[in-house]
Amino acid sequence: MKKILITLVTVLCIINSFGQRVDLDKYNFNASYIDLPKMIIDTSYKTFFVEIDASSTLNREIREINPAEMIYIEGWKKLERNGHVKIFTQLEDVFIENFEVKERVEVLKDKDGKETGKKSHFYVQVAYSFEAESKVSDYKGNPITTIDLADRNNRQTYNSQEFSTFLEASLYYKFRGIDFTKEISKRAVRNAMNNLSDYMTYNYGYTSRTVTDYLWILDSKKHPEYEAHRRAWLTFKQSMFQMNAEESLDEVRKSLAPVITYYEMMKKRYSSQSKSDRKMRYASYYNLAKIHYYLDDPDAAMREAGELTMNGYDEKDGRALEASARHLKAVLKQNKFTGRHFPLDIEKYTAPGIVSNND
Repeated sequence: MKKILITLVTVLCIINSFGQRVDLDKYNFNASYIDLPKMIIDTSYKTFFVEIDASSTLNREIREINPAEMIYIEGWKKLERNGHVKIFTQLEDVFIENFEVKERVEVLKDKDGKETGKKSHFYVQVAYSFEAESKVSDYKGNPITTIDLADRNNRQTYNSQEFSTFLEASLYYKFRGIDFTKEISKRAVRNAMNNLSDYMTYNYGYTSRTVTDYLWILDSKKHPEYEAHRRAWLTFKQSMFQMNAEESLDEVRKSLAPVITYYEMMKKRYSSQSKSDRKMRYASYYNLAKIHYYLDDPDAAMREAGELTMNGYDEKDGRALEASARHLKAVLKQNKFTGRHFPLDIEKYTAPGIVSNND
């Protein structure tokens, strides 16, 4: 009888242990926000204008394009003149350094993949150099930054179309060299203007961004929290569908309140030092840190990340979450913003000293 009781107790413990097994899976979601400037700049500056200084030779070669029209900063309004920020760009001539006829060998195969022969293609490869620089300043004359867009010491290459013979490729360059120079000049200027726009947008722009991230959701069907964990996830995901980079987070915060309450309760309910309880708390700390991060509350996110680190399960995730939240707090402080969700009313932006009729 005693042996039977011991066996029953053992079986019950095993069953209970199996029922409390904690498996966590990553569940993806999307979040939207506005990327704030990474470099320090007066946050009242919202308009810019462009001045281009190009040599007469380069102007002739690129007359079909307008470099100034290619420049943009996301989240800013472009004016013809007198903006908060001036982008003065100097473009030097393109120098053709040398050219060479190159060969590309194509291996011919039949339908079974067996090699049947080879075919040569010839093209002209032109090495060239170009130099371009932008100086950015505000309307008061204060320098903001200088951007090296192209360096004369950094040679670039341009490949022509392909020809069937070496002679055709050679003659093409000999008689169409001027066209080569024009095409290369336009290409060099376009690349420089794109690089300038990318640089200014990345460092000073306001870009609406949607990212994919994940929460940890319980995937152990026999665990007593399985259904509740799923419901919390579905509520969270539905709430995140409402998130818009250019709209207030008030409604999203309201719909996420029960999810936050649930995860807070989980931390208290599973409070032992068993591995399964620590995993449950880990999911709660992790998910809360992510929720607060995307609700633009870095202090709350850092608090949850710190508790995750102290929890003793995957501490490295806590340190990573804390670093992200700390960075967000610094960016918000630098830009004097309380969040990353607000309307970008670009059409309302006006030059310094001019009051908008829409304000």
